[in-house]
Amino acid sequence: MFRVLLLVLGLLLPPMLLPGCLEASAFYHPRFQASPIPPGFEDVRFPTTDGLTLHGWFIPAVGRTPDAGPAPTVLHVHGNSGDIAAHLGNCRFLAAEGFNVFLFDYRGYGTSDRPRGTLRRDQMLADTEAALDFLAARNDVDHTRTAIFGYSLGAVLGLAAAADEPQVRAVVAFAGFSSWKGVAADHAGLLGRLLIGNGEDAADSVGRLGDRPLLVVHGTRDGIVPYRHAGLLLDAASRAGVRAELCTVEGANHLTLGGNPEVRGRVAGFLRRELDTE
Repeated sequence: MFRVLLLVLGLLLPPMLLPGCLEASAFYHPRFQASPIPPGFEDVRFPTTDGLTLHGWFIPAVGRTPDAGPAPTVLHVHGNSGDIAAHLGNCRFLAAEGFNVFLFDYRGYGTSDRPRGTLRRDQMLADTEAALDFLAARNDVDHTRTAIFGYSLGAVLGLAAAADEPQVRAVVAFAGFSSWKGVAADHAGLLGRLLIGNGEDAADSVGRLGDRPLLVVHGTRDGIVPYRHAGLLLDAASRAGVRAELCTVEGANHLTLGGNPEVRGRVAGFLRRELDTE
């Protein structure tokens, strides 16, 4: 299906419009709707640097008393489809582990403002950085203990944001692809590699994390982002001297990865250790 889509668009679109439209059609599948706000969540709006307003949910850490001070916080950067309600199950558990959790919708998703023109990865990265800026302005967030937890496309954008934002202390990358051309080639061969543009590859972002740690989580039966991408991210970390660890989930596919209790325990333990909450 991915191959057919690229071929059809490649034949129909003018060359100047081809890269952006191909990327938007192949990679981004937003759901435009308002979802009910779960009890105890704070419904928020925040600005982007280019004048749009995005929507998100802030989930306070469970059981934290006022005298305990601001809580460590995890920014969840979700995948390429749906909206925040569809991805809530991947990150909500962290609130019960003592972390604030913030998840948001990119422009064009949920009830965030629509993009001006075709969705692009640089815009979605800017949205992720705007979410970090929103957290940096809150008094109930410990600004010295912020992490990013990205899933699929969100792992790629989260790594790019972390590479640019030193406030991020640690990164969890679930089922992320190492390069845009690489994952396009997984589904459409040479055609995919030729028609998808360069830029903001996760393998490059990993190399810019410096002394900040990375946890890579990937299922061995992932048919959307093949397991080989986990190895490529670990290799990139090793070459750059970045401290990284791999959590391989035998038999897990792209969609079931986040619901595994053992994986959740591994993520929570990694974040407690790296954000100094143990």
